[in-house]
Amino acid sequence: MAEKSLADRVAALETSMGSKSIEEQFRDQAELIDGRFSQEFREQGQLIDRLFAYRFEEFDKKWDVKFQAFEDKLSAGFAGLESALESRLETKLETALETKLEAKLKPIRNDLRGVKNDLAVVRTTLKILVARLK
Repeated sequence: MAEKSLADRVAALETSMGSKSIEEQFRDQAELIDGRFSQEFREQGQLIDRLFAYRFEEFDKKWDVKFQAFEDKLSAGFAGLESALESRLETKLETALETKLEAKLKPIRNDLRGVKNDLAVVRTTLKILVARLK
Protein backbone atom coordinates (compact mmCIF):
# COMPACT_ATOMS: atom_id res chain seq x y z
CA MET A 1 0.00 0.00 0.00
CA ALA A 2 1.35 3.34 -1.02
CA GLU A 3 1.81 5.84 1.73
CA LYS A 4 -0.27 8.97 1.48
CA SER A 5 1.53 12.24 1.58
CA LEU A 6 1.17 14.54 4.53
CA ALA A 7 -0.91 16.98 2.52
CA ASP A 8 -3.31 14.17 1.55
CA ARG A 9 -3.68 13.08 5.17
CA VAL A 10 -4.31 16.69 6.33
CA ALA A 11 -6.91 17.14 3.60
CA ALA A 12 -8.65 13.89 4.59
CA LEU A 13 -8.76 14.98 8.25
CA GLU A 14 -10.12 18.41 7.33
CA THR A 15 -12.93 16.90 5.27
CA SER A 16 -13.86 14.52 8.08
CA MET A 17 -13.97 17.37 10.63
CA GLY A 18 -16.34 19.48 8.68
CA SER A 19 -15.99 23.20 8.12
CA LYS A 20 -13.03 23.78 10.51
CA SER A 21 -9.46 23.36 9.42
CA ILE A 22 -7.01 21.29 11.47
CA GLU A 23 -5.33 24.50 12.60
CA GLU A 24 -8.65 25.88 13.90
CA GLN A 25 -9.41 22.55 15.62
CA PHE A 26 -6.00 22.54 17.30
CA ARG A 27 -6.43 26.18 18.33
CA ASP A 28 -9.87 25.40 19.86
CA GLN A 29 -8.48 22.39 21.70
CA ALA A 30 -5.52 24.43 22.96
CA GLU A 31 -7.89 27.15 24.24
CA LEU A 32 -9.98 24.53 26.06
CA ILE A 33 -6.87 23.04 27.63
CA ASP A 34 -5.59 26.51 28.60
CA GLY A 35 -8.95 27.32 30.20
CA ARG A 36 -8.93 24.08 32.19
CA PHE A 37 -5.32 24.59 33.32
CA SER A 38 -5.90 28.19 34.31
CA GLN A 39 -9.02 27.24 36.29
CA GLU A 40 -7.22 24.38 38.05
CA PHE A 41 -4.14 26.51 38.74
CA ARG A 42 -6.38 29.27 40.13
CA GLU A 43 -8.14 26.76 42.41
CA GLN A 44 -4.82 25.29 43.53
CA GLY A 45 -3.45 28.78 44.17
CA GLN A 46 -6.49 29.66 46.27
CA LEU A 47 -6.14 26.43 48.20
CA ILE A 48 -2.45 27.08 48.82
CA ASP A 49 -3.27 30.66 49.93
CA ARG A 50 -5.86 29.40 52.42
CA LEU A 51 -3.48 26.75 53.74
CA PHE A 52 -0.67 29.29 54.00
CA ALA A 53 -2.90 31.74 55.89
CA TYR A 54 -4.15 28.99 58.20
CA ARG A 55 -0.62 27.82 59.04
CA PHE A 56 0.61 31.33 59.73
CA GLU A 57 -2.40 32.06 61.92
CA GLU A 58 -1.39 29.01 63.99
CA PHE A 59 2.20 30.27 64.19
CA ASP A 60 0.95 33.75 65.10
CA LYS A 61 -1.09 32.36 67.97
CA LYS A 62 1.89 30.38 69.29
CA TRP A 63 4.30 33.29 68.92
CA ASP A 64 1.86 35.79 70.41
CA VAL A 65 1.93 33.84 73.67
CA LYS A 66 5.73 33.64 73.61
CA PHE A 67 6.12 37.32 72.73
CA GLN A 68 3.69 38.32 75.48
CA ALA A 69 5.68 36.35 78.06
CA PHE A 70 8.90 37.91 76.76
CA GLU A 71 7.34 41.37 76.84
CA ASP A 72 6.16 40.81 80.42
CA LYS A 73 9.67 39.78 81.48
CA LEU A 74 11.15 42.82 79.75
CA SER A 75 8.63 45.12 81.41
CA ALA A 76 9.44 43.68 84.82
CA GLY A 77 13.16 43.99 84.14
CA PHE A 78 12.80 47.57 82.94
CA ALA A 79 10.72 48.47 85.98
CA GLY A 80 13.48 47.16 88.28
CA LEU A 81 16.14 48.88 86.23
CA GLU A 82 14.18 52.10 86.26
CA SER A 83 13.83 52.12 90.04
CA ALA A 84 17.52 51.26 90.50
CA LEU A 85 18.61 54.02 88.13
CA GLU A 86 16.22 56.45 89.75
CA SER A 87 17.61 55.80 93.22
CA ARG A 88 21.21 56.09 91.99
CA LEU A 89 20.45 59.30 90.16
CA GLU A 90 18.62 60.67 93.18
CA THR A 91 21.60 59.88 95.42
CA LYS A 92 24.07 61.47 93.02
CA LEU A 93 21.89 64.54 92.58
CA GLU A 94 21.46 64.92 96.33
CA THR A 95 25.22 64.66 96.85
CA ALA A 96 25.93 67.12 94.06
CA LEU A 97 23.30 69.55 95.31
CA GLU A 98 24.53 69.30 98.88
CA THR A 99 28.10 69.99 97.73
CA LYS A 100 27.05 73.00 95.66
CA LEU A 101 24.77 74.30 98.40
CA GLU A 102 27.51 73.89 100.99
CA ALA A 103 29.93 75.78 98.75
CA LYS A 104 27.43 78.63 98.36
CA LEU A 105 26.45 78.69 102.04
CA LYS A 106 30.04 78.66 103.40
CA PRO A 107 30.67 82.39 102.76
CA ILE A 108 27.24 83.24 104.16
CA ARG A 109 27.99 81.22 107.32
CA ASN A 110 31.30 83.01 107.69
CA ASP A 111 29.51 86.34 107.35
CA LEU A 112 26.93 85.23 109.92
CA ARG A 113 29.69 84.32 112.37
CA GLY A 114 30.98 87.84 112.07
CA VAL A 115 27.50 89.25 112.62
CA LYS A 116 26.98 86.87 115.55
CA ASN A 117 30.24 88.06 117.11
CA ASP A 118 29.19 91.67 116.56
CA LEU A 119 25.82 90.97 118.18
CA ALA A 120 27.56 89.34 121.12
CA VAL A 121 29.63 92.50 121.55
CA VAL A 122 26.49 94.65 121.28
CA ARG A 123 24.69 92.46 123.84
CA THR A 124 27.60 92.68 126.24
CA THR A 125 27.76 96.43 125.78
CA LEU A 126 24.01 96.75 126.34
CA LYS A 127 24.26 94.68 129.52
CA ILE A 128 26.96 96.99 130.80
CA LEU A 129 24.88 100.07 129.90
CA VAL A 130 21.76 98.66 131.55
CA ALA A 131 23.78 97.78 134.66
CA ARG A 132 25.12 101.34 134.88
CA LEU A 133 21.69 102.85 134.38
CA LYS A 134 20.24 101.00 137.34
